[in-house]
Amino acid sequence: MKLPLAAAALCFATLLPAAVLPISAERSFGFEVAQSAAEAIGRINPNRPVQIEVVNAGDAPITCMLTQPASAERRVPPGGKTTFGSTRTNYLPLPINFLAYPDRDNIGISSYVFVEGNVVKIVIGEQISQISGDISLNINEDGSIFLF
Repeated sequence: MKLPLAAAALCFATLLPAAVLPISAERSFGFEVAQSAAEAIGRINPNRPVQIEVVNAGDAPITCMLTQPASAERRVPPGGKTTFGSTRTNYLPLPINFLAYPDRDNIGISSYVFVEGNVVKIVIGEQISQISGDISLNINEDGSIFLF
């Protein structure tokens, strides 16, 4: 029995150890990345309390939660909102990791992030997609905010 070339290559590749190939930092792709993990999209004062407001501007329910510090999942219906933390108390210690994802399949989500003082507002919309998408937002100990 003969294996197709791709299947034979896959079988052979699984026997080899993984290799890390260097990628030049100077590489140009011919387009700009609007938001990346390399650049902070905003900043808060790390010495003051932080509040995260989440608004579901789409037509599909979403689930969001903090993975650090850990919180329960919160389901946000279309047009709904939820809040993590308060600007009056130090309820949320840094670093903070936020995660949001749609409750249905084949729904991608997009986000707009606004920072005013120590309030981070995340407006989440939806878009039709072949695969479900999610949003991860991190606030580092120095107050810098990254969106993934």
